[in-house]
Amino acid sequence: MATKKPKLGLPPTPPAPTTLANSAMQEMINKGGSTIEVPTAPTPTAQEEDKLKSFTFKIYESELAQIRAIQDRLPKRDRISIHDFVVSAVTEKIAKENKKQN
Repeated sequence: MATKKPKLGLPPTPPAPTTLANSAMQEMINKGGSTIEVPTAPTPTAQEEDKLKSFTFKIYESELAQIRAIQDRLPKRDRISIHDFVVSAVTEKIAKENKKQN
């Protein structure tokens, strides 16, 4: 049979002093703090109301090749994804149309 080694006991620690030596520390403790307020119902923001939608669209290979050619002419640090390129183009088109109407 295997015998277990006896556990070593730690020496008793003296009780913590009940008074603080620093009066500034005692004042801070007595001052207390405030609790974090959790809002019960957050108000909807513009981003929450304008939900992101995902869909697929078709584009001709020649147009896609033109987009890739534009990207290849840019320095690597300035290149954006095809998705970002298309979204940017759509945003510019919407801005132009809005200017025409106004």
